Amino acid sequence: MRFQFKHERPSASVAARRFRTATYLQKSHLYRAQFLAFSRVEFMMSEKVTPENKTVGRAGRLRTLLENILTSAVSVLVVFVVLEAGMRIWLAYLAPERAFLKYASLRQLEKRYKFTYRKWTPHRYLGYYPTPNYVKGPNKHNSLGYRGDEIDMPKPAGRTRIVCLGGSTTYTTELDDYRLSYPYLLEQELKRRGYKNVDVVNSGAGAWTSLESLVNFELRVLELDPDIIIVYHGVNDILGRFVWPHEAYTSDNSGAAAPVLMFMPSILEYSSLLRYVMIRTGMVKPHSSIDRYLAKPAPTFRFFDFYNQRARGTYPQGIFKDVSAEEMLAANTPKYFERNLGNLVVMAKYHGVKTVLATFAYSPYFPDKPTSSSPEFRSAYSEMNESLKSVARRTGAYLFDFAAEFPTDKHLYTDGVHVNAHGSRLKARLFADYLIESGLLARAEEN
Repeated sequence: MRFQFKHERPSASVAARRFRTATYLQKSHLYRAQFLAFSRVEFMMSEKVTPENKTVGRAGRLRTLLENILTSAVSVLVVFVVLEAGMRIWLAYLAPERAFLKYASLRQLEKRYKFTYRKWTPHRYLGYYPTPNYVKGPNKHNSLGYRGDEIDMPKPAGRTRIVCLGGSTTYTTELDDYRLSYPYLLEQELKRRGYKNVDVVNSGAGAWTSLESLVNFELRVLELDPDIIIVYHGVNDILGRFVWPHEAYTSDNSGAAAPVLMFMPSILEYSSLLRYVMIRTGMVKPHSSIDRYLAKPAPTFRFFDFYNQRARGTYPQGIFKDVSAEEMLAANTPKYFERNLGNLVVMAKYHGVKTVLATFAYSPYFPDKPTSSSPEFRSAYSEMNESLKSVARRTGAYLFDFAAEFPTDKHLYTDGVHVNAHGSRLKARLFADYLIESGLLARAEEN
């Protein structure tokens, strides 16, 4: 007997009941999910607004910030230490000598050169003078502190001695070999022309003005028993006139230069890396610079401001908005320049020494060098040369108009003021011509 199961369709009432049950369950799940989601959001919102949670959140962010700052600081420190070590190694073992002299610290300089790196030595009355027995490559000073070979002392009988007075243009700073300086070449030129019993002494020093040459003649040069002195000054005496207020412009040049009582670099300069950057960017000068250990600009000295502004094309700024460089030079006349030269000539004459005053030559064809190309300096050179001619007329000194004889060709200069090797040779020949043609040398030999 077979059983058959018949599929019976539910009645309408049963189907309706099942549908309502399914719908209810679906809605229940939906409401439950919505409730849980709402509860989670509400919980999270309640967590955020709680004061304690605010504190915890801020503390976490602050901790993260501090961790980032610390990480960055450590990274910077590591990089700095590596660069500092590299700079010290470069200075100690790899840097060329010129770079070492420029960027080394005072302690590093003294350790390597035992103070012989100092081209200039402090002097009680001159401020400084060429270091005796200084030797650096092809350059040297003799035991008396003059650039060049030893000088026969006392002066041998029948010897004609010529001493050249001046600043860096006499010392011939731009040429490292003392045998290329114009006083040395002048002696060689005179001997080549038959004046065998003559010697020429280089008594120039960087940044010296006519005031230093006056003192130098009185205290040092007279000891050499000279027959003739050649005085060549100009640019440094113009620098000394860049002083303001006008009351600071005095005969002792204290408005332009101040003494260095003690060399004390800033704490940053103890780092080789920072010192390199500061020197490279012009923030400070090298430890081997005269301005660092022998002299420094006075607060009233305005030349460096003028030079930098002219070189950068930003003139006038600062003090020069109130008083122009032209007005400054007009107020600070070359009266002390004239006084120093006049006193020098009179003193030399008293001691039986002939004086040659030479006008100052320059080349205006260096547009990036305000000391030779700026209208203020070009006008000042003309004024100084006229003052020098006036002194020669009043005192009876010999006048060599060197500026009229020496070409303005830029190929003879390094910067429009200092000569190169070609310029130095021509300078020596022109002075030799003048000494012979004026009869000065013959008269000296007769004496």
